[in-house]
Amino acid sequence: MTPAAPGYEVAFDITSAGYRQWTFAAHGLFFLLIGVVLVFVWPTVESRIPPFLRRGPRWTPVLQRGFAWLFLGFAALWTTLAFAGTYFEYASLVRAVRFGRVQHVEGPVEHFIPMPPDGHPRESFTVEGKYFSYSDYDVIAGFNNAASHGGPMRAGRRVRIDYVKDTIVRLEVAK
Repeated sequence: MTPAAPGYEVAFDITSAGYRQWTFAAHGLFFLLIGVVLVFVWPTVESRIPPFLRRGPRWTPVLQRGFAWLFLGFAALWTTLAFAGTYFEYASLVRAVRFGRVQHVEGPVEHFIPMPPDGHPRESFTVEGKYFSYSDYDVIAGFNNAASHGGPMRAGRRVRIDYVKDTIVRLEVAK
């Protein structure tokens, strides 16, 4: 991690923050587990349930197996795509930082609109005419810590921002 400029402190640096979106992708593991149970465990358990405990409409064995495999397949696909999408975004931004393919703005925070605690609308501001917008509820690799949830942004505060497209990859705030 590069030290902050004199008079500033680092509030966010993607290279030291690490891959933070893994929890989003990990939610799919729960559904993957359910799919495995439906495909491999449920058929043996269901045959042992006494008929008087089976209520409601019955699916044919073909429909049960088809649903179980469809559920497992969808859970695997979703988990894989969620991980790939979030991880490759993170890796791409880190690569851009390491190879110096970032843009830089520095100055006071202007036109600051804080995000309310309930999350709507997104927090936004400009620095030297460059517009930034984010929310704590966004699943992104870059900075997204709103002031209403403890983030460092305030109207008039001097900041130094490195960004790629519209994603903040490094944020320094004046002490």
